Amino acid sequence: MDKLYETKILEQLEKIKEKLLVFEQETIEIIGCDIDDIEEHSANRVKITKELDKCFDMIELLCSEMGPDGDRVRRLIRSSRDLTETAQDEEAIYFKMQQIISLLNRIKDSDVQAIDRIDLEKNALLGKIKAENKGAGAKAAKFIVGTNDGRQKYVGTGGKLV
Repeated sequence: MDKLYETKILEQLEKIKEKLLVFEQETIEIIGCDIDDIEEHSANRVKITKELDKCFDMIELLCSEMGPDGDRVRRLIRSSRDLTETAQDEEAIYFKMQQIISLLNRIKDSDVQAIDRIDLEKNALLGKIKAENKGAGAKAAKFIVGTNDGRQKYVGTGGKLV
């Protein structure tokens, strides 16, 4: 494999690893943060995912430029080869991918906890909404919604605004 391509691919894989570490931290923050901060951490995760996609797109471009060596590297990155099938000049990429896969497995565990937290908060909010909708104020609100056609209300011949 050409050393220049190897270096560029390793740089992209290192960027992916660093972005995944930040993604993992954002996920952990969702688990323990204040309810008002969940949306910000979720938005950060989406932003990081888009950045990761760009890194993988760059790797795909580099593999396309490499010709037949690019197919071998693609299989390495997709982890469809083990170390015994890896050429010596591809070992650095193989080991970097193993670090990334390990990190992804950690993130999966944290992600389950983050989803549980979000579901817990959602269910608590739905419970509060249901409780509010059973009160006397909710019955009056239903009446207003049913009679409000969006226009301003006037009473009497003087046209007093309600």
